[in-house]
Amino acid sequence: MGIVDRLKVFLAKGANVALAPAPDPRVTHLTTHQKQRALLNQVIKAGDQVTAAKDRLKAAVDAVRAKLPAMEEAARSELRSGHEAAARLALQRRQVVVGELETLERQLAEVEKEESVLAMIEQRLSGQIEAFAARQEVIKARYSAAEAQVRINEAMTGVSEDFADLTAALHRAEQTTEDMQARATAIDRLVQEGDLESIGFAAGSDAIDARYQSLGADDEVERRLNALKALD
Repeated sequence: MGIVDRLKVFLAKGANVALAPAPDPRVTHLTTHQKQRALLNQVIKAGDQVTAAKDRLKAAVDAVRAKLPAMEEAARSELRSGHEAAARLALQRRQVVVGELETLERQLAEVEKEESVLAMIEQRLSGQIEAFAARQEVIKARYSAAEAQVRINEAMTGVSEDFADLTAALHRAEQTTEDMQARATAIDRLVQEGDLESIGFAAGSDAIDARYQSLGADDEVERRLNALKALD
């Protein structure tokens, strides 16, 4: 394949791409909206799971914190009884529980922060989806209006062509009618002058055409003669 042939193929492909119908934005935007809605549902589900985890951690923190006063009171009781070793052991156990409580509190704080972030994401995403839905309605309305306008223009183009054909047909009919009227007038003149032998009723009769032309010449002679008389 030569360079010119390859260039023709390339241009043909480019023209096909340029003339290819554009995707319907109503369908495209609907798919995007569905994806956004699915993402929002995932965020809501994750938020519910985080909230449930927060509630469990909070319950665990409250339960562990409730143990501390009793453990401290147990150590005091051992000291009052003179059991210093037992009191020290009770305090060591309490310290372990305090460490566990601190870990739970850190986890609770992280979960609460994550819950707050998810809530903010959900709120923002909900607003974007609402705004997108509003814009989508506008796009759908504008695209439908443009589509209707294209169809109307196409229909009007066809009607214009029909009108053009009809106008041409009427023009031909008018011309034919004028020709027939002229022939009828010529025949009437021949009848009035008694020149019946020159009358032929076949369409395009040479005798009628010649007589019709001679009548036109006679009319011109008469007009010039009258003009000369007027000068005298």
